[in-house]
Amino acid sequence: MKRFLFFTLVLTTLGLMSCTPSAVGTWVEASDNGTQEHGFTLNKDGSAESLNMNYVEFRSWEKKGDLLILKGVNTGSVKKEFSDTMKIERITKTDLSLSQAGYTVTYSRK
Repeated sequence: MKRFLFFTLVLTTLGLMSCTPSAVGTWVEASDNGTQEHGFTLNKDGSAESLNMNYVEFRSWEKKGDLLILKGVNTGSVKKEFSDTMKIERITKTDLSLSQAGYTVTYSRK
């Protein structure tokens, strides 16, 4: 009986994990005025890339619980490494909403 309960618990956990959409992919912020899309790509291997973002070069990412941590380099006149932690408010197959300091941005999967 204990084996059956353990097996059921494992299957339920795996089923719930597979229901959560992956953050891997290219995410772009909606453009209201027809300007060039900008956003980022989160690769399966933990690397990240910026998409049309001036002065920001993403290099890596990780997900810890409901937090998304993006790491990279500010490539402006003063080059500086950064780590940016945002709360994942919502993630679906098509949308990703991130918040930080009371400000929320929604990205669409490209």
